[in-house]
Amino acid sequence: MVLTRHGFGFLIDRLQLDGYISARVRRSKKQKFRASPAERVRMMLEELGPTFIKLGQALSMRPDIVPEEYIIELSKLQDRVAPFSEAGVVRILNEELGAASSRLFKRFDKNPMAAASMAQVHRAVTKEGRQVVLKLQRPGLKKIVTADMEILRLLAKAWEKFGREELPRRPVEFVDEFENIISEELDFLVEARHLERFQANFKSRPDYGFPKVYWEFSTSRCLCLEYVAGRKISDLGKALPQPERDKLAQRLFNAYILMTLEDRFFHADPHSGNFILDSEGKLIIIDAGQVGRLDTETEAAFTDMLLALINRDIDTLVEAYLRLGTADDSVDRRLLKKDISIFLEQYYDLPIEKISFGKALQNLIMLSLKHRIKLPPDFVILAKTFLGAEGIGRRLNPDLNLIQAARPTAEAILRQRYNPRRLAREFIRKSREMQRFLIDLPAQTQELLNKIIHGRLKMVFEHKGLEGLQHNLDRASNRLSFAMVVAALIVGSALILASQIGPQWGGFSLLGLIGFLLAGFFGIVLIIAILRSGRM
Repeated sequence: MVLTRHGFGFLIDRLQLDGYISARVRRSKKQKFRASPAERVRMMLEELGPTFIKLGQALSMRPDIVPEEYIIELSKLQDRVAPFSEAGVVRILNEELGAASSRLFKRFDKNPMAAASMAQVHRAVTKEGRQVVLKLQRPGLKKIVTADMEILRLLAKAWEKFGREELPRRPVEFVDEFENIISEELDFLVEARHLERFQANFKSRPDYGFPKVYWEFSTSRCLCLEYVAGRKISDLGKALPQPERDKLAQRLFNAYILMTLEDRFFHADPHSGNFILDSEGKLIIIDAGQVGRLDTETEAAFTDMLLALINRDIDTLVEAYLRLGTADDSVDRRLLKKDISIFLEQYYDLPIEKISFGKALQNLIMLSLKHRIKLPPDFVILAKTFLGAEGIGRRLNPDLNLIQAARPTAEAILRQRYNPRRLAREFIRKSREMQRFLIDLPAQTQELLNKIIHGRLKMVFEHKGLEGLQHNLDRASNRLSFAMVVAALIVGSALILASQIGPQWGGFSLLGLIGFLLAGFFGIVLIIAILRSGRM
C-alpha cells in the first residue's frame, strides 16, 4: 500500500503481489505525482521506518547500483526522530545493566543529547567521577528490524524471479550485504570492538584519538564511552585562524589515507558531527558504527589506481580497474580504455589541487555500470567515504589537495610492495600454493575421469528470465481449466434438466438447477478474477 501511495504501484504487478491489495488501492496506482521518482523513493523509505531509512542510506553509498539522481535524494534521508520515553530508558538500563541509573551512576541526564531511529545518547557521570556518554538502543528495535528484513528478502526474491530488468547486482545478494551491515549496527559491542581496533592502529599517531570504551557498562544494546570535551568541526566556523584550519583539514585527510592504505580498516561515516577537536588539539573520531575493510588485493589495486590517476596513466588505470572488479568475458577492453581516456581528459588541463579525488572515484564506479563490472562493496563505500571526507576538508581549506596528500603514502606503499624481502616471501607463498595444487591434481583428475567412465558426471543448467512466463502460463492454464469446469457444469445441468433426472421442484430437476447455480457462481468468480488482474 505504501508503494502504491507513492506511485510505485506498477511494481505490484511486476512482482506478482496484486492479490494482496484491494481494488480501491489498485485503482489509485494510476494517479499523477508532482514529485520526481527519486524524491518519492526517499519519502517512501522515511514513511516505512528505521530499517528502510538505513537501507536508503546504504544505497546512497552505492553508485554502482543506484543512478545518480537517486543517490542525491537518498543522501538527504533524515535519521532524526523524537526521543523515546523516560520509561524506555529505565527499562533498557534495567534489562542491560541490571540496575537503575541512580544505582549505577552519580549523575544521569535523562534528557538525551541526540536521538536517531536506532538509538539515543545520554550523558552521565560514574561513581568514580568519570564523564561518560551512553548510547541506548530503542526498545523493541530488533523485533522491527527482523520483520522488515523478512519483508525485504521476500521482495528481493520476487524481484529476481519476476523482475524484467537486468540489474547490476542481484537483489538477494545486496539484501544479504545490508543484513550484515544492520546486524553490526544493532550490536553495540561490534562498535566497541571497532573503536578498540582504531585505538590500536592509531597508537603511534599522537594527532588522533578515539573515545575509550567502558566495558563494565557496555552490552549489545547499551554502549558506554568516554565523554570527549571539545568542539565539533561543524561548529568551528571562522573560530580558527585559516592556517590552523588548513592544518586540521590536512590532518583529516591524512587520517583517511593512513586508515585506507596502511591499516586497510577505515571509518566509513565521514560527516562533520563525528569529528571533534579536543582541548589538546587532537582530532577525535567519536562514532565507529560504520566501517569498511579492504583485503590485500583490493588495497593493491586501489593504490595502483591512485598512482595511475596522479600520473594520468591510462593503461595502468585500466589494468588496476579490471583487477579490482569482477568482469565477464564480454567486457570490451578497447571501449573501456576509450571511456577511461575520455574520463581522464577532463583532468588534463586542471591543476592537480583542483582535482576531486572522491568525485573521480565516483565517476570510475559509474563506468562499472556501463561495462557490467562488479566492484567490491567496500571499495564502493571507500569512494563515497573519500568524497565525504573531501567535502569536510575543503570546507576548512578550499585549496586542500587530497591527491598530493595521498601521493607520499601511496608511493611508500608501492616501494614496500616491491621490497626484495617481501617479494621473496610472496614467491615462497605462491610456491607452496603451486605445490599443493600439483599434489592434488592427479587425484582430482582421476576422480573426474572415474565419474565420466561410470556415467556419474552431472551437468546443471540454470534457466534465467523464464519465471515470469511460467507464472503467466500457470495462471492462464488454471483459468482455462476453471472455464472448462464451468462449461461442463452448464452442459451437464442442461442435460439433467432435459432428462428430468432426480427430484423435481416446480417441474424442474433440482440437480440441474443446482448445477446451473454453481456454474453461475463459478463464472462470476472467474470474471472478477480477470477484472481484478486488469488483463481481459
